[in-house]
Amino acid sequence: MKLIVFGFLVCIIAFSVKSETQNVEYDKIRDLVREEIQNFHDQKIIKLEQKVMKMNEQLNRQEEHIQSQKTLIKEQQSYIKVQEIQIQTHEKQINEAVEHISMLEEKAINEVRQEQSDGGYKIKPWKQTEARDFGNISSNSFIDYALRQSIKSMTDEKTGKKKERHSLTKRLAIVYRTDLNDSIVACYAYMSKDELQPGKNHILVFDDVKTNVGLAYNKHNGMFTAPVNGVYVFIWTVVCGRHNFNFSQLVINSNPFGAILTDSDGIDDIHTVTGSVVAELNQGDVVYIRTHPTDGIDGIIISQDDMHTSFNGWKL
Repeated sequence: MKLIVFGFLVCIIAFSVKSETQNVEYDKIRDLVREEIQNFHDQKIIKLEQKVMKMNEQLNRQEEHIQSQKTLIKEQQSYIKVQEIQIQTHEKQINEAVEHISMLEEKAINEVRQEQSDGGYKIKPWKQTEARDFGNISSNSFIDYALRQSIKSMTDEKTGKKKERHSLTKRLAIVYRTDLNDSIVACYAYMSKDELQPGKNHILVFDDVKTNVGLAYNKHNGMFTAPVNGVYVFIWTVVCGRHNFNFSQLVINSNPFGAILTDSDGIDDIHTVTGSVVAELNQGDVVYIRTHPTDGIDGIIISQDDMHTSFNGWKL
């Protein structure tokens, strides 16, 4: 009997131990499942955060681009206002010249009529003929010229010689004109910091503008756009670091026009080289500085407080 009871107790104890072991394994499995689920959620959260960061970076770049375009639009609007003021000034000068010439002609006619009453000259009717180009007559001498032409149009009774005058209005439009070719165009700018990795065919942007009369230079893309036809002078300076070298070109409408080599490859010193060109440009031609598209480049382009990589351009 005792043996039976003892065996029964042993069975109960063994069953209890087995149940506890199963509970422990169940808890471990449950913890592992929870840990895997948590890791999965953490990874999803990290990926979502990365996507949000990328989207924020894209938005920031878009905002910078929009701000750059707004600045460019403001510069173009300022340029248009300057041109409008110049046009208004020119129109005012032309109107004043017309009034002044009309007054002088009226005065000359009255004087000749007075002489006619004394038996001197006889006024003949003026005929309007086709306007012709009066060549190199300057605007300063135009008033005197117009007056002389008015007097020459009258006939000398004694000789019978008759000379006709051209339309005053047409003559004024041809000779006494001022246009955008008289505008001043000049710029000076330099890079505000070093160019650490310029690479080949890299446009140099001189973003620190000190002079930009005529608003021909764009500090955002490094482009100089000729506002009028004319002859222009361009000078650019490139500074390279120790044991570095780089080839740079001045380009007009994608065509190389000038080139320099800044080379300190064989010396332990900074090197500076300046290039200059004189070019005849048409309105809308674009000029810029770039590194050579095929020749090698080694090192950085330096532009600091005591040495500037710079660009200058002006119209003669």
